[in-house]
Amino acid sequence: MSDLPLNPSSSIFVRVDEDKMMLWRFLLTGPDDTPYAGGCFIFDIYFPPTYPTVCPKVRLKTTGGGSVRFNPNLYNCGKVCLSLLGTWEGGKGEGWVPNVSSALQLFVSIQSLIFVEDPYFNEPGYERSIGTPQGTDASRQCDMVIREAKIFPVP
Repeated sequence: MSDLPLNPSSSIFVRVDEDKMMLWRFLLTGPDDTPYAGGCFIFDIYFPPTYPTVCPKVRLKTTGGGSVRFNPNLYNCGKVCLSLLGTWEGGKGEGWVPNVSSALQLFVSIQSLIFVEDPYFNEPGYERSIGTPQGTDASRQCDMVIREAKIFPVP
């Protein structure tokens, strides 16, 4: 736990249920220079009995009651789409590696791969519109929704 990112730009805080050690909750603060800056995002983690042979299950709890999709990789139902979790088919070696991958790796992956400066372009195929007027406009609109929803997540 001493390796958790803790700095003014973005931090991760973890709480473990003492009675049910397989249940964790973590809070990630939005990184500076992203539309998530200043926001707090809560995730629940379940570590199955076969962990670390298999990856944990992760759910985003900060969804505005199911009304906000903060990122193409964060669904309003709480699903977290990440190859490390097996919820997205990534490239070779990007998935969970039994007895090698870790909770810390998962935390940092969510922080660095999902909570990014231009989240609109996390949607597969949208990277082709980077630098185009349409892509720039769509990215700005996406950022505006995120900036507002992190403050007022319930409609």
